[in-house]
Amino acid sequence: MSDNKKESVTNRLYQYGIADAFVGGIYKGTLPLKDLKRKGDFGLGAPDMLDGELTILDGKVYQTKATGQTIEPGSEFKTSLSFVTFFKPDTSFTIEKKADDKLLLGQISKAFSNKNGMYAIKISGKFSHIKTRAFPPVKEEPFPALTSIFDAQKTFDISEKEGVLIGYHLPEYLNGINIKGFHFHFLSTDKKYGGHVLDFTGEHLKIEIAELKGFELETSEHKDFQNFRFNTKGNEDLKRVEKGE
Repeated sequence: MSDNKKESVTNRLYQYGIADAFVGGIYKGTLPLKDLKRKGDFGLGAPDMLDGELTILDGKVYQTKATGQTIEPGSEFKTSLSFVTFFKPDTSFTIEKKADDKLLLGQISKAFSNKNGMYAIKISGKFSHIKTRAFPPVKEEPFPALTSIFDAQKTFDISEKEGVLIGYHLPEYLNGINIKGFHFHFLSTDKKYGGHVLDFTGEHLKIEIAELKGFELETSEHKDFQNFRFNTKGNEDLKRVEKGE
C-alpha cells in the first residue's frame, strides 16, 4: 500500500476549484496531478486550458482531448477543477437488461438513502451506445465563458464498447460550488475513448455506490481566481437571521 493510501480517508470528497468560476472562464490549471492523486483515486476534472476532460480511475489520470485521443498526462500536468475521492462502495447491484441513461439513473436514485447526500458512483459494463464530449483548448485572454463556446465542443458517438462511467450525484446545496445532480465521465476498458457523458445505453451493468461522508474544498491562489467576480446569490432568510431582523 502506498503512502498516499495510508494517509487517505475513504469516501470523502475532495474538490479543487469552484464550478461557477470555471464555467466563467477560469481555465488555467493550478494544481499538479501529483498533488491531486494524494487526495483521491477516483473522480473527474478539467485539464489545464480546457483541452478536453479528465477522468481519474484506480489512481491514474486520463485526459480525453478534443481530438478524441485519450492519453495519460504527466504528473506535473495541472488541473483547474477536479473532484476526487478514495472510492469504497457501500452499495452495489447489477442491471442485466439493456437500459438507457434515464432508466438507469432513475434506478440509481432509488438506491440513495439520503436525499441530501453526496454520492460517488461507478457504472461498469458494456455500452451499446454512448455519446461524450470534450471542449477544445483556449489560448487567448480574456477567456470566454464556457456557455459561449458550446459550438466549438466536439462530440463523439461510441458504439459497442466496454468501459466505466465515473461520477457523482451531488445535492442542490452544493450547486455553483460543484454541479448538482448526476455528472459522469466515460473511460473505455482499452483506455482509448472517453469524455464527458451526454447520454448512453448499456447492458450487463454493475453499479457501485459510495455515500461520501465529508467534503474538503481547496481554491486556487492564482490572481485570476482571486479577482473573479461571482454572481450574487441572495438568501433573505439567512440575511434576516444574521441581522436579527
